[in-house]
Amino acid sequence: MTVEENTIVTIGYELREGNMTGQLLEVMDLAHPFIFFYKSDYILDAFQENLRGLCAGDTFAFVIPEAQAYGAHKASEVATIPIERFVVDDELADSIRDVGQYVAVTDDQGRQHSGKVIEKTATHLKVDLNHAMAGKDLHFKGRILQVRRASVDEIIQQRYIMPDGIRF
Repeated sequence: MTVEENTIVTIGYELREGNMTGQLLEVMDLAHPFIFFYKSDYILDAFQENLRGLCAGDTFAFVIPEAQAYGAHKASEVATIPIERFVVDDELADSIRDVGQYVAVTDDQGRQHSGKVIEKTATHLKVDLNHAMAGKDLHFKGRILQVRRASVDEIIQQRYIMPDGIRF
């Protein structure tokens, strides 16, 4: 069976920045494969299109340029947030982390965002709200482990449902 609409695809891969010798960003292996519904709105189109037509056992290697991945890193997505926005019951919230860690931030419209703390002072946090892979070309190398037809429930929900998983 080939990777096409309304299939469940199981893959293992290495994701590197830029090219096959770039910094290793993520590994999905036999012990922890990536399983997804094809064609999902939640997965990069360019990623899915590079897998279209492949079968179980096929290998792949491709680069997704930053423009087709998560776009350029935008300075406008770096926010300086007063530390008092993180105060709960007169104490700093547990969500305050050190530089390099992530915090949840709610904007003025009530939408939640996750951002990486890039600076911390006594008065503010500077948080990078760009996607962690923004500004990067993404090199994927891996193998198709399994392809199967999606169940009726999976097609209706447009997502992979684990065996004996909750269907809601």
